[in-house]
Amino acid sequence: MPVQLVLGVQLPASATLAAFVGRTNADAKAAVAEVVGGRSERLFVAGPANSGKTHLLQAACRAIGDAGRRSVYLPLAQVHEPIGPLLEGLADMDCVCVDDLDAIAGDREAEIALLGLSDQLRARGSRLLAAGSAVPRELGLALPDLASRLGWGGVVVCRPLDDDDKRELLIRRAEQRGMDMPEATARWMIRHVEAGVPDLMSALDTLDRASLSAHRRLTIPFVKQALGYG
Repeated sequence: MPVQLVLGVQLPASATLAAFVGRTNADAKAAVAEVVGGRSERLFVAGPANSGKTHLLQAACRAIGDAGRRSVYLPLAQVHEPIGPLLEGLADMDCVCVDDLDAIAGDREAEIALLGLSDQLRARGSRLLAAGSAVPRELGLALPDLASRLGWGGVVVCRPLDDDDKRELLIRRAEQRGMDMPEATARWMIRHVEAGVPDLMSALDTLDRASLSAHRRLTIPFVKQALGYG
C-alpha cells in the first residue's frame, strides 16, 4: 500500500470511509468520497474536535493508497520541527491529507511552506485534503492567499455527533472488535458514560478487555459492572 507514513503515525484499522457512520456528517463523507474517487482535487473539512475530521482524512489517505496512488497523512499538531523541509518532501505525492491546520495558524514561515506545497500539488493535478477547527478564513491564518487556496475546492463542516450517531458508532466499533453490542446497551452507555466520543471509545476499550477475560456478552448488567457503575 503506497501510503507514506510521517512522524511514526500509523493509520488505525478503523479509518475507512465504510466505517464512518451516521447521518450528521453524511455530506462531509460524500464530499471526501468525491476526492477519493478523483472527481475533485481538493477539499477543506472544518469542525470541532471529535466530529470526524481526522477519520475522514485518514480514510481518504488509506483509500487512495489502496488504489495504488501515493498518499500521505500529516497531523500538524504532532510536528515539533520546522515544517518547511517536511512539506518539501511531499510535493510528488498524489494526495496529501493535512490535519490540524490550527497548529500553524499565524506561523508565517509554516504557512508559506504550505502555500508552496498547495501550488505544487495543483500544478501536478494532485489532491489536497485539509482540516481545521474552523473554515479557512476564520482560522487566523497570516496569509490570505493560503486561506483562499484552502477553500478553492470547497469547504464542508462536520458537526458533533448526535446520540443516534454515537449509538451506531458504538455498535459498529464493537462489531469490528468481534463483540455484539445490543442497541439497549449502547443507549445505556450514551446516557450514563461521559458522552464524548473519546470517552465512549475508552469505555469500549475497557469492555473489550473485560469481555475477553470473562467471556461475557455486552449486557447492561455486565457493562455496568465492567465500567464500575454497580
